Amino acid sequence: MKVKLVNFRDPDMGDQISQSLNETGFVVLTHHGIDLNLIKDAQTVWRQFFLKDQGYKNFFINEDNDNMGYKGFKSETALGAQKADIKEFFHWKFGEEIPDEVQDITIKLFSQLEDLGMMVLHALDQKNEFMTKYLSNCLSSDNTILRSLYYPAADFSQEEGAVRAAAHEDINFITLLVAASAPGLQVLDKAGNWHDVPHETDSIVVNIGDMLQLASNGKYRSTTHRVVNPEDTSSDRISIPLFIHPHSNVLLADGITAQQFLDERIAAIYGKK
Repeated sequence: MKVKLVNFRDPDMGDQISQSLNETGFVVLTHHGIDLNLIKDAQTVWRQFFLKDQGYKNFFINEDNDNMGYKGFKSETALGAQKADIKEFFHWKFGEEIPDEVQDITIKLFSQLEDLGMMVLHALDQKNEFMTKYLSNCLSSDNTILRSLYYPAADFSQEEGAVRAAAHEDINFITLLVAASAPGLQVLDKAGNWHDVPHETDSIVVNIGDMLQLASNGKYRSTTHRVVNPEDTSSDRISIPLFIHPHSNVLLADGITAQQFLDERIAAIYGKK
């Protein structure tokens, strides 16, 4: 299983993207047009946020919406996992509260990633044999969210059975992940073997989520992935994915809307009925 590296400027990039997503559920984009300095600056300001006092971070816990705001260390356990992930994170979308010190750069990165995501969905629409509407399903959706993740440096020998992010699939349509500050992302093939996703400094990883797998009737598969613990116990890791979601009323399959699907998955993750 080999995740393709695709130059977004190539004339046949649509074919290459569609092929890689069809075969592996993942593709790595280079020459995508998003400034590397913007990505690095976003990683810097979010790392500074996560290194602040716990009391300050707790101010951004959203008591009204399980899927928004700050989530503390080991607050999320992947479906089927026995141990909580060794991470903390922040979910944000337009209209929600965000720390002042990260606001401007986060808005800029969110907007540019969303634009790139729309181009990827347009490429899939153009290359599909059916008249799909993946772009219009997600264009200007107010469900799309950005997640800033912090994986602290740790002595992982003291965390038996726990990993930075346990094996899981994404919920949404497509995910765009700017190159993390350290490697560690792996994907699972059909034979049960794990493979490293290429960690290119100036790249963006795109992967299929469960919603698009359902909407495409399995043409594009939502591939299981994880973030493994590094051998180096002195290095942390910052990761910033954008989860592109369709509009709430989009019908993913007979009798299942995007909102219904999302509500069920969020309830399962956070242990609510």
